[in-house]
Amino acid sequence: MKGLRLAVILMLLLAVLAGCGRRDEGDAVARVERASLSTDEFYASIPEQHLAMMSLDDQEEAVENWVKTELFYQEGLRYGIGTDDEVERRLREIERELIAEEYIKHRMSEVTEVTDDEAAAYFGEHKNEYAIQVRLAHILVRNRPEAERALEQILKGTPFETVAGSFSIDQTASMGGDLGYMRRGEMIHELEEVAFSLKVGEVSDVITSGYGYHILKALDRHPGAGQPSFESKRSAVLSFLTSKRRREAFDGWLLDIEARSAVHVDTALIRQAATERMRGAGDPSFVDQIDEQSDDDAEDGTP
Repeated sequence: MKGLRLAVILMLLLAVLAGCGRRDEGDAVARVERASLSTDEFYASIPEQHLAMMSLDDQEEAVENWVKTELFYQEGLRYGIGTDDEVERRLREIERELIAEEYIKHRMSEVTEVTDDEAAAYFGEHKNEYAIQVRLAHILVRNRPEAERALEQILKGTPFETVAGSFSIDQTASMGGDLGYMRRGEMIHELEEVAFSLKVGEVSDVITSGYGYHILKALDRHPGAGQPSFESKRSAVLSFLTSKRRREAFDGWLLDIEARSAVHVDTALIRQAATERMRGAGDPSFVDQIDEQSDDDAEDGTP
């Protein structure tokens, strides 16, 4: 069952992070040699929403999976696998991601909640906009260079729907990126502000979100029917303002940390290494793409 699969995955992660030969220190639900899994460790490793889905049988099997993983872990250490460069690299990467994730969660907990009064005030200022409907076309790609190449093609005159069909990873790609009519509160906030500022026929710049890189085009716009009440849009407004506040806080932290840190990204070296690897793999289309990008950079003076 789904709960069990989640528990197994969580126990595998726990084995890596918390079960590394710890001495038995009292109450334990499982022991393997001198390593133990306490009840506190067991329940702390499982988010409450997942634990609520787990039956007693699921929990027992999760502990059994911890035991199996610990047995293989200890045997792997005897074989010297713990000193393998690839294992050490992966462990450092796991630690790096966990610390970054926990820091962000900690800072997010400090962001003040959006109140009903704030939501009502925002709705009052934008009430007419919540009745407006905008028909949008959408392109979603995984990285900025792809998004910029897609936008360049559109600006050179290639139809938006053709570019969407070629580039977009969104499920609407086969329909030319057509999202249909959208109202405020029905899309992520990074797109919403841009979408409702576009004139019919206008194409946006590249927009970044947690999903990737987006390009929008306004296909149509009309005022909609009726005037929505705050109560009917309360949830959407709160969600939008909360997401917007958290994104602004996140961007602020990032700018502050970047300003205090020595950061250098050698894009020329990345392109050189990528080109050499793909030439070795015999992928001429990728090499042509890299060469084309390098030519564009040379024209605009990008180092």
